[in-house]
Amino acid sequence: MPVNLTIDAVRDRLAEALAERAELLHSHSEDQVLVQVRDAELLEWLAQYLFDERFYLVTLVGNDERELEDRCFKLYYLFSHPTTDLFVLVEYLLLPPQPETYPSLHTWFEVVSCFEHEICDMLGLRPNGPRSHDVATGSWLHNRYPEGLHPLRRDKTTSRLRQDVLDHDRTAAAVRGGPGAPILPVGPVHAGIIEPGQFRFSMAGEAVNRLGIQLGYTHRGLERLFQSGVPLLDGWWLAEQASGDSSFAHSLAYCRAAETLTERPAPLAAERIRGLFLELERIHNHVADIGMLAEDVALGPYAARLSIVREQLLRLNKRIAGHRYLRRVNRPGGVVLPGELDVRDIRETLDDSLGRFYAIAKRLQGRVAFRARTIGVGQLTRDQAVRLGVTGLVARASGVPRDCRWDHPYGVYDDRGLGRDRTNESRRTDRAEAEAGDVYARFLTRVEEVNESHAIIRRILQLWGGLRKRERLRLLDQPKVLPENNYTFAVGYAEGFRGDVVYWLMQDKMTRIYRCKIRDPSIVNWPALTESVRPRVEHGRSVETMVADFPLVNKSFNLSYAGNDL
Repeated sequence: MPVNLTIDAVRDRLAEALAERAELLHSHSEDQVLVQVRDAELLEWLAQYLFDERFYLVTLVGNDERELEDRCFKLYYLFSHPTTDLFVLVEYLLLPPQPETYPSLHTWFEVVSCFEHEICDMLGLRPNGPRSHDVATGSWLHNRYPEGLHPLRRDKTTSRLRQDVLDHDRTAAAVRGGPGAPILPVGPVHAGIIEPGQFRFSMAGEAVNRLGIQLGYTHRGLERLFQSGVPLLDGWWLAEQASGDSSFAHSLAYCRAAETLTERPAPLAAERIRGLFLELERIHNHVADIGMLAEDVALGPYAARLSIVREQLLRLNKRIAGHRYLRRVNRPGGVVLPGELDVRDIRETLDDSLGRFYAIAKRLQGRVAFRARTIGVGQLTRDQAVRLGVTGLVARASGVPRDCRWDHPYGVYDDRGLGRDRTNESRRTDRAEAEAGDVYARFLTRVEEVNESHAIIRRILQLWGGLRKRERLRLLDQPKVLPENNYTFAVGYAEGFRGDVVYWLMQDKMTRIYRCKIRDPSIVNWPALTESVRPRVEHGRSVETMVADFPLVNKSFNLSYAGNDL
């Protein structure tokens, strides 16, 4: 495929390839091509075409539309082009004689596996062919829930679903390993104050032979709640509950989808506030993660100093947004602030706290003990990252430059004066080390991104100073739900500190939500954690991960349990 293609060139190539094969539908966004597919063979042909053109799968949405015009279940595949600001959204209809099965795209896009398991649990839809044996219920809804619950089907009321769960026998099955393969189960309740999830280590002495991960313990039924009468303009509050440390990114992604449906973009000042707060969320989370890495390698004094830096940042959030985790700020149509933005406070607090952060990070880089524990441990190669379809920080630390702030610029990131400067000081780390895919690379990537976010915030504050007073006061344009967009869907996204947060939102009648699909970056990155501890041969020698190193590897990924379980 030619490189440096324009959006129009990619769109024209796709239209030419699809001529007389599939129907192109109207899309609300200029950066999206919407294709409707009714034939399994055509879906597989299109998957092969997109794979050859180096598109990657962003998310897969299952939707029960049996009461709507087409009277069937539907799947919506969202693909992104790797080098241009273009999405391809494929709408696939599950029609008779197989109204509850579909062709799997696993041959081309392995990342589809996590979505297939989720759709199997939530909607009872399975891939046909050989993949039907690989995809089973129990990934999200395990022993705590009755078999066949499928809560995203619309033929059961919420009260009926709740009663079915209460009536179910929740006795857990015992964990058993195969002959000669000792199983070490860890969790779901852990020693630290963290979310629940079970890790099942198949052991070979002290080394990890295979890792199984059982999630779903923090499942709250969020997507069902969205379609249970939540008004379209109020869904931001529920989006904030998806993953607590990414509240701002989640509410922003939701609001961007809602703004597309209401056809009311946020004012310029609101977009700059959003960019500022998104970077503040990234900074305090990266600082916290680096502190936890230091603690896991027994460098407590470094962890303690970093916790002080993080506390300063959280207090700054409280002063300017009214909440330490930047909640209750985003709304469809803009933002709500408790008072006037104190630019001087932001600048001085960041310069002071991040100055100390950079000094601590530099000392960590120079510690032989830290490097010995992190270099070569929990390695995810670039080829593995591409094959698994990982995203965000984990992908970037493995040499895959996926970042929707720059790949699909939105809001303040679409400002030409804010474009990514690859000569910036934040990019001068040894690229070989920063893209090696191990724990140390993920540490370096976090340090780089704190530096980059600091530079972005400085630029945003300059742009803020250039606004007239009346522009700074215009933070919210109250939108109205448009009846002509009933049963229309839109996509919203934001680059959170873990990676791209994506919302697929369909409007219902009576100003409510028909379906809201949340895609936190963790759902596509959990398989990469398993891959990173798998035994491998490197330069003719066997490389294994010790069980004692797993907490460090796990923390370097820092994936969200709640963002996965929803």
